[in-house]
Amino acid sequence: MNELQIKAILAGLAFGIWPLVMNRSGLVGNVSSMAFGLIATLGVLPFALRSMGGSFPTANWTAVVIAGLIGACGLLFFNGMLAKATPQNVGLMFVTMIVVQTAIPALYQVVMNGELSLRKAAGFALAFASAYLLVK
Repeated sequence: MNELQIKAILAGLAFGIWPLVMNRSGLVGNVSSMAFGLIATLGVLPFALRSMGGSFPTANWTAVVIAGLIGACGLLFFNGMLAKATPQNVGLMFVTMIVVQTAIPALYQVVMNGELSLRKAAGFALAFASAYLLVK
């Protein structure tokens, strides 16, 4: 297993666990988004400051702003869902979100390659079927 795979697994663990913990916080959606954003910023800040010189001045700031705004919307929707989900149904809502989230980069890859193979079409169908079976 290489370093990128290990980071992907660790990111998956962290992204899989924090929403379940946040669901237990008792904060309403927008407040939990703000608290999460603030704490995440404080956690990331020392690492960002250390490596800021390289890509910061040459970044595509339009893409950065668009990505940040889309991410903010996603965080507000996600934490709004977490705040209202019960411990009994939060997992089901989370699975639904993950399937949609997984389909986006897969669809992006199909568009970038310019073709939808039978294998990829089957993958999309099986992903949605597995999500359906997991939430029922």
